Amino acid sequence: MNRGPIFLIGPMASGKTSVGKALAKLLGCEFIDTDKIVVQRHGTIAEIFARSGEAEFRRLETETLKEVAASYSVIATGGGSILSPENRALISHSGTPVYLEIDEAAVTPRLRGQGARPLLAGDDPVVRWVSIFAEREQIYQELAELVVDARRKPPRVLARDIAERLDLLPGTDLNTDADLDNAAPAGNDEQTN
Repeated sequence: MNRGPIFLIGPMASGKTSVGKALAKLLGCEFIDTDKIVVQRHGTIAEIFARSGEAEFRRLETETLKEVAASYSVIATGGGSILSPENRALISHSGTPVYLEIDEAAVTPRLRGQGARPLLAGDDPVVRWVSIFAEREQIYQELAELVVDARRKPPRVLARDIAERLDLLPGTDLNTDADLDNAAPAGNDEQTN
């Protein structure tokens, strides 16, 4: 990687964590999950929301992004991190934003049984997700240097696709890894915003 960090952006449950881990392993660099850092330092996202509100969570998210933006890494951002103009500028100026594009049909099975997402609290988390996504989709599109369809491909395939499209693995053949086609789709291990 010679362009600074790769920032994975996209809505919650788009696969940023699982794809990020696979991409970092492929590139031989560190994987950083900004939500995980916030949680380790300040408590769960639900606790932060209950104790201090969403604005405080967003402040902590920005603080964390500033800390990690200069690192040689793959960074999974929180789904709402792009709401802040400061965060968007930081992401676009210090690295390569890659948007993991997903839709309602692909995200629905990923959201089942995930009660730890405070922004999805209520009767129907999928309806909330669709509403939040509608508010953010244009921002993801505008910020991204690369858009990747993350609806049905497994994390390792997406990671290799990202690396190749960013010219980080010239001449790589997707068919060299026999288990790539048999892996589960991205997004099943994300538990944060």
